[in-house]
Amino acid sequence: GSLRKVSRKFNRSIGTIHKYIPNHSLFKSQNIIKRTYSDDERLIGTYVGLWMGDGTQFYENRYTIKICSNKNDKILNNFYQQILQRLFQKKTCLLEEKSTNRAYVKFYSKFIFDFIYKYVKYENKKKTSTVRLRKNIEEYNNDFLEGCLLGLALSDGFLKNRFKFNVISDKLSENMYNILKRFKFNPSYYIHNRKNYGWENLHMISLNVNESKLLLRLLDKIIKKIGFNYSFKELKYGPAQI
Repeated sequence: GSLRKVSRKFNRSIGTIHKYIPNHSLFKSQNIIKRTYSDDERLIGTYVGLWMGDGTQFYENRYTIKICSNKNDKILNNFYQQILQRLFQKKTCLLEEKSTNRAYVKFYSKFIFDFIYKYVKYENKKKTSTVRLRKNIEEYNNDFLEGCLLGLALSDGFLKNRFKFNVISDKLSENMYNILKRFKFNPSYYIHNRKNYGWENLHMISLNVNESKLLLRLLDKIIKKIGFNYSFKELKYGPAQI
């Protein structure tokens, strides 16, 4: 158990328990995070992009953060956990649902909970349909935007023959459009009207085949720059794509 629980049970101070039990690995630690452990803007941008695409957080007795995924995406899930370890030195667990393919990286931290709001905003509790970067694209440096591009492409992007990015947040699609323009791409923008079906509109960003190949090369370079030996397709679609 935790040091605090043992201390209460035996009516001894935490310091005393810690002193006389030689194997401290027996105790659960809270892994409290109070700062970032890297100033790599690409790494920060990658986490921000991943969170905008697949992240959620809420307070329910604890500051809870989840990054949603698919339990078959072994490499990608491990990548998520390594990003959190490198950026925050945060230990995380991967939880899998037995009856579905859904999985999520789940952890608790007030600091990381608050950290995302330095970069992201959304309206009330409508994160999926209103999430966006807090500032205009012009106010971010290229390193951060490279990471953000990678995180968004891994979470909500599709890149095989052509790159496609489909979300219901018009502001997030605008962010992606402007990030691509920043890196000299020429994206197309289309709105799929789904209100007749009772659904929110789908905002669709795409690149032609030639520019999609150029984007793939850029994403592979970004992954190397943040210190990982994966290709984008290996992360996104598994080892068969190497």
